[in-house]
Amino acid sequence: MTTYLIAPDSFKGSLEAHQFCQIAENVIQQINPQAKVISRPMSDGGEGFVDSFIHAGVAERQSLWVSGPLGRRVKANFAWQADSKTAIIEMAQASGITKVRREELNPLSTHSFGTGQLIEAAIELGAENIILGLGGSATNDGGAGALMALGIEMLDANNKPIGLGGRSLSDIAKIAPVPSKLKRLNWKIACDVTNPLLGEDGATAVFGPQKGATTEQLNALENAMHNYANVLEQHSQKTVRDHAGAGAAGGMAAGFMALFDAELVPGFELLQQTLQLNSLLEQHQVDWIITGEGRMDEQTRFGKLPLRIAQLGQQYQVPSIAICGSLGCGVNELPEFKAIFSIVNQILSETEAMQHAPYLLEQTLSSIIALLECNASNAEN
Repeated sequence: MTTYLIAPDSFKGSLEAHQFCQIAENVIQQINPQAKVISRPMSDGGEGFVDSFIHAGVAERQSLWVSGPLGRRVKANFAWQADSKTAIIEMAQASGITKVRREELNPLSTHSFGTGQLIEAAIELGAENIILGLGGSATNDGGAGALMALGIEMLDANNKPIGLGGRSLSDIAKIAPVPSKLKRLNWKIACDVTNPLLGEDGATAVFGPQKGATTEQLNALENAMHNYANVLEQHSQKTVRDHAGAGAAGGMAAGFMALFDAELVPGFELLQQTLQLNSLLEQHQVDWIITGEGRMDEQTRFGKLPLRIAQLGQQYQVPSIAICGSLGCGVNELPEFKAIFSIVNQILSETEAMQHAPYLLEQTLSSIIALLECNASNAEN
């Protein structure tokens, strides 16, 4: 009997990690009904982070309507662990890039206010521990919108509240005292981004173009973020701008590190510990790990989730196969994998490929699993 561990990240904008797992389960059971399938949807802190906890059965879903990145209401979820009074919140649920139509993307205007509303709802539920997953944001507001939603006043030179959006960071002159209820919480930020807040490797320069910023807007946003960094550090007496990871989610990490003493933790490590993947691999005779994400390229080398999964498999001599949408490298560059496949094996536009991702994944998996099961059968005989 073959045992598969299915542990993918999401294909951002087209396929959620739990959908990948469901498709894989269906394909494997059709080809070999005796096969054992263990599904663990994964996330590094971005899209799918909340679902990873919920689908693993270690937290319950809480849903509410909050402000989206441009103010339109969106339905968002967070995960709740009642026993530990822990809320797992994913900023992509409320303030993610998938919540905005491509033609509307504009980090001068998008904001994180809805993420603050999610956190406030968790606090009202009795949360004492907040795990905030960062990634996939549509924003470049340094988390100021979320902080304002939590009751922290951001004031201009005339002691008036500033507006929402990345452009408003240039107006901040002072931050009002942080409510004591927020300081009493235990804050952890889950992300695998190591970018600082400012500069050529910072939040604006690296991620701003993905969020729709033009060259002119990038300059305005960077100047605004410089002002925000100065005010944050003056208020908190902490230097956060150069901290690895401070630039995560449009600089949200910097705001929460400065005002709440939030601890940055690698999203994969946190989820791996919660889901006890080490114990799973020790207790089960897993034959194959199947992982993947939307794109695999030279950036995968720098600790992206599929690579971390494959490295974990290597510790237990379990081979890994990666499946992605866009493939920009091979096993020569990523020898941790036994094989890497793209679900796109015909001429398709990016839009077409994303629209048909579930079908393309099913077809790709069918070919891979059929081959693995054939080889396993031949080995037994």
